[in-house]
Amino acid sequence: MRDQERAPRTYELMTVLHPDVPEESLQGELDRISGFIATTGGSVIETLQDSPWGRRRLAYPIRSGGRDVRDGYYTVWHINMGPSRIDDLERELKLDVQLIRYLVVSWEPKPIDEKAVEQAEIEAEDAAAEAYAVSQDEAAEAYAAAQAEAAAAAAEAAGASAIESIASEEARDELVAEAEAAEATSSTDTEQAQDAAALTAQAEQVEASGAELAVEAIATVEDRAELQEVAAIALEQATGASGTELPAGAIRAEGADCPDDHPVKGNASSMLYHSPGTPSYARTDAEFCFTSVESAEAAGFKPTKYEAAHDEDQ
Repeated sequence: MRDQERAPRTYELMTVLHPDVPEESLQGELDRISGFIATTGGSVIETLQDSPWGRRRLAYPIRSGGRDVRDGYYTVWHINMGPSRIDDLERELKLDVQLIRYLVVSWEPKPIDEKAVEQAEIEAEDAAAEAYAVSQDEAAEAYAAAQAEAAAAAAEAAGASAIESIASEEARDELVAEAEAAEATSSTDTEQAQDAAALTAQAEQVEASGAELAVEAIATVEDRAELQEVAAIALEQATGASGTELPAGAIRAEGADCPDDHPVKGNASSMLYHSPGTPSYARTDAEFCFTSVESAEAAGFKPTKYEAAHDEDQ
């Protein structure tokens, strides 16, 4: 009976490290905790420190080092250890000044439900496809709105320039006519001659304003060009998927199937790859076809949960 009680069991240990631990020293602190487990007769099954773990907000402030701490580095450990050695492990953990909280509980790994994993992957890919479609629609709407704005601005600028040109010509002709009439009334009258000269100068200024109108028209053209550039950027965003850089060891997929020499399918929206023979392979529409699983992973694609679970079993 005593031997059975001392048989190793599986436990889950959660540790929360102080937020002031430098990021470059974080792995060293985790190695220290792993050393505590080893020296007390335990062995680590797995360590979870990525999302949803890592640096997180605490549920409430914890007093540590004379001040209230609101954040901590969470890590979950699954370990094998004899029940009688748990007290030894906790004694070591209490002496670690960088550890602000820990908790040890019994743990039993849950078997993998292949159908649930496959359904979760289907839902994730459907959600990614839906989000991608929405982004394409929004980009297309932005492009159409920018085109409409550019057209409206061009039409408004053209109308304003035409009206201003007509008004300028009419004013110039009127002043020229007044100058000629004043000059014809009395060519010997100095005062009238001066008035005629002043009117002529005004007419020349109005005529010179045609150059200013031309400058305004050029500015209008530049505004229209800027709006067209915005529209072009929106169009580029709407069609950006087709310009995605081709990863090494891959070809672009044509249709739903990949050729025999590039059998691994890659889905750019979900960044998952599908190997031949997996349940979701036949229904996956690939953007890229890879020569092997290794080339897909080198390009940043990840295995589906179903495929990752079967790789671990093997």
